[in-house]
Amino acid sequence: TIAGTLGVRERPGLPLLDTLSRFLAPKHLLLLLDNCEQVLEAAPEIAALLAGCPQLSVLATSRVTLKVRGERLFPLSPLPLPAAEKLPVVEALACVPTVALFLERATASQPTFALTPDNAPAVASICRRLDGLPLAIELAAAWIRVLPPVALLDRLEKRLLLLTGGSRDLPARQRTMRDAIAWSYELLAESEQVLFRCLSVFAGGWTLEAAEAVSCGTDRLDVLAGLEALTTASLVQAVEHPDGERRFGMLETLREFGMEQLVSHGEVDEVSRRHADYFAALVQAMGSPEAVTVPGGWLARLEVERANLRAALTWLRDHGEREAGVRMTAALGPYWHI
Repeated sequence: TIAGTLGVRERPGLPLLDTLSRFLAPKHLLLLLDNCEQVLEAAPEIAALLAGCPQLSVLATSRVTLKVRGERLFPLSPLPLPAAEKLPVVEALACVPTVALFLERATASQPTFALTPDNAPAVASICRRLDGLPLAIELAAAWIRVLPPVALLDRLEKRLLLLTGGSRDLPARQRTMRDAIAWSYELLAESEQVLFRCLSVFAGGWTLEAAEAVSCGTDRLDVLAGLEALTTASLVQAVEHPDGERRFGMLETLREFGMEQLVSHGEVDEVSRRHADYFAALVQAMGSPEAVTVPGGWLARLEVERANLRAALTWLRDHGEREAGVRMTAALGPYWHI
């Protein structure tokens, strides 16, 4: 493909890679390679090309690293979000990248739409709910021609149902948010897909220990390797906390897809039970001698797990596990009080 793009043909008796190297060697050239995750087996050839052409640089887009010597990563994060605590004035809010993209796409489908003090809170909330993902924002903004921002925000409770209708000139995987996520999900190994589904049960993030407790596999090394693969594929984010603990998280849009997969594979009850059991045990540990000696540390741990604690309690309640739910609630009494 590279040779065809550059107009290079293999010479008789000379391998194509050598032909390319001789063609590129005297030139200062930037070679752009897109979607390299689909041809990772070509990574050694790319490395050989670079070694033979010192004046060549390669800029590759990929959902996974090529893992060749000399590679430097430039991770692309979601677009910056508007602050949740206090919104800036309308003029400043319109300059926030997520809001600016929403406005650009909204006015493309509804030219009379404008950001106002009345609709600004809803627009900001839409951008936050969509995790700053450009494709999700574009797909949502197109609905402005039939839904005002407040109504659109209400319907985003189930994001994937609404985020459809992308441009016909885009690849199929970019016409709906579900297809975009499914495309990445299907590129995972089967064991990584299983782990991704299991991790979607967490609300608000998790630790490595928690991932090992709820995962469908029993091998801790497999969980660690799977987490590394999902992080490399940008389906999971690793966050370093001030206390040195590393936590992992998943964008809510991805989590919704993962929960759908968990349900469709018939795994949701089993994984949710392990999730509830893990956090019930964590809460019970509050009464241990170790917890009594460092109460501030345990309070901080429970605070960061608040969303998971609520999810566990909700599951216990909804599945008739009243005794376990009451024990967990009672153990949380001091935390709720404080």
